[in-house]
Amino acid sequence: MHPSSSPAPASAPASRWAALCAVPLSVGLLSSALVAVPAQAQPAPQAAPTASAIPAIGIAPIPGSTIFTGARQDLDALGYAESEYLVTLRDPKVYSYVGRSTRVRVTDAPPSPQGKYRSRIIVRAPQDPADFNGRVLVEMMNTTALLDIDVAWQQAHEYLVREGWAYVGITVQQTGLNALRGFVRDPSRYADLGLNLMVPRAAKDATSGARDPSLAWDLTSQVGALLASDRAANPLADYSVDSLYLTGQSQMGGYATTYVNAIHPRHRVYDGFLVAYRGGGATNLGYAAPRDGVVPSTSSSLRQRRIHGRGAPVLTLQSWSDPLRGPVPGDEEAFAKALWRPDADTPADKFRLWEVAGASHNDRWGAEEAIGVIRRDYLPTTNGTCAWTAPSGVNDFPARFAWHSALEGLARWHEEGVAPATGQRLERSADGSALLDDLGNPLGGLRLPRIDVPVAAYTPTSERGSGLLGAFCPLTGGQTPLSDADLSARYPTTDDYVARVAAEGEADVAAGILLPEDAAALVESARRGPSAEAQTVREY
Repeated sequence: MHPSSSPAPASAPASRWAALCAVPLSVGLLSSALVAVPAQAQPAPQAAPTASAIPAIGIAPIPGSTIFTGARQDLDALGYAESEYLVTLRDPKVYSYVGRSTRVRVTDAPPSPQGKYRSRIIVRAPQDPADFNGRVLVEMMNTTALLDIDVAWQQAHEYLVREGWAYVGITVQQTGLNALRGFVRDPSRYADLGLNLMVPRAAKDATSGARDPSLAWDLTSQVGALLASDRAANPLADYSVDSLYLTGQSQMGGYATTYVNAIHPRHRVYDGFLVAYRGGGATNLGYAAPRDGVVPSTSSSLRQRRIHGRGAPVLTLQSWSDPLRGPVPGDEEAFAKALWRPDADTPADKFRLWEVAGASHNDRWGAEEAIGVIRRDYLPTTNGTCAWTAPSGVNDFPARFAWHSALEGLARWHEEGVAPATGQRLERSADGSALLDDLGNPLGGLRLPRIDVPVAAYTPTSERGSGLLGAFCPLTGGQTPLSDADLSARYPTTDDYVARVAAEGEADVAAGILLPEDAAALVESARRGPSAEAQTVREY
C-alpha cells in the first residue's frame, strides 16, 4: 500500500498505520531531494478571468454516431450516450514563458492561412441526467500513436460509469486531427470541417508542426468554460455540472503540467487536475522550430516543471516506469526537485504524488483498449508483437484501480476538503532507479494487493518488438509468473490466497488508495487461484 506519515483516518487500524509509517520513503541522493528540499516560494493566487469571461467557443454537433475514438464499450447497455462536436476557437491567444521564469507573455494568435482554428470534442454522459453525479472529467487525448487515444477513459471508464461522471475528450493537437482524415469506418465524416490547430509558423514545418501546442491552451480553457456555462449550446446543458477536472497522460501529462503552471492561474476553469505518467517534463507553451532535428524545450526550468496548482488540488499519478527518460547531464538535481517535490495540503498548494509499484507506463488493459481503437478506426491490418519469451508476457498489473481511487480522491479533495492519502514514494538508489525485492518487484510506492500478495515478477519496460505495434513495446512492461512451486509455498490453497488478497484490499480501502468496489473485484479475480492470476498474454 501504503500512505506514509499522514495521520491515520479513523477507519484505519492504528497498528497498521504504525507499520506503514515505519517504512522509509527513499534512499540515496534522491531521498535527500525528497525530504530536504523546501517548497519553493510561490506567488499567491491572482485575480483571473472567470469561466464566463473567457471567449465563448463556437460549437456545432457533428451528425452521425460513428465516431473516431468512439467508446469501445456498449454505452447504451451502460445507460450512457456519446456525441461529437466541432468546436471553433474564439479570439485565441498564444503564450510563452519569459526566460526560465513562470511569467507568461500573452499575444493574439496570428490568423491562419488554413482558416479558422477548429477541433473536435467527444462527450459521454449518462442518458438520464438524473444519473449524473455532477462531475466532469475532461481529457486532452493522447496522440503518441499519431491518433487520438482516450487513455483516461480507457483506464477509468468502469469507475466513471459506476459513479455517474460525464467525460469529454478533446483533440488538442493537429496530429490527432490529421488522423481523422484516415477514418476507415466513415472516410467522409471529417473531410469538410476545416480542422486546424497549427499557427502559421508550425504549418510550414511538415515534421514537427503537427505537434504544435500553441492552440491547446485556449482550446482546453474554452471547452471547460462552455461545460461550466448555462449556454444552450453546452452539450451538458441539461445536466447540473458541479465540478470540472482536467487530465492528461504521458505526452499529455506534460501538457497538463504546463496547463496547471501557466494557464490555470489566468483562467481558473478547472477545479482540480490528474496529471498521469508525465515523468519529469512539461510541454512547451508554443511552437519551437527544430534544431538539428530536435525540438528544443522552452519549458525546462525547475519552476516551469515543478507542478503548483495555486490552490487547486493536483494529484500526479506515476507508474513504476516513469520517468521513462532521466534528466540530461547537469540537470539531475532540478529534475529530482521537479518530479519528486514534497506533497502539500495548504490553501495555496495542494499536491499529491502517487507512484504505483508494479504499474508500467502501458499495460495489458491499456494496450488492448488502444489497439482496439487503432485497428477499428485507422489501421485495420496493424500487427506486431513484443519480444517476450514464454512464460513472460505483457504487464497485467491492475493500475486502472489506482486511476479510480485517484479520481475519487481528487474530487473529494475539491468538493469536501478531504485530502487524499499521502503515498509512500518508490524507494530509489542514488542514480534514481527503483530498488527491487528478491522477486524483482519494486520496493515502496503505492502498493495495491497484487504487489503485496505477489503472483508474478513485473518489469517496467520491455524490449522493442516486431511490426508497427512492436515499436511501442518499450512503453509496455512485462510480467513473468512465479513458479508453481513458489506459488504453492506462498499460498498452500486458493482460499489462503483469497484471504491474503482480501486482507490487503481491506487495508488499502481503509488507507484511501483503493475503492471498495475495486477491492471486491480483486477478491473475485483471486478466486481463480494464484496460478491463473499469474498468467499473462504474450501478444497484443
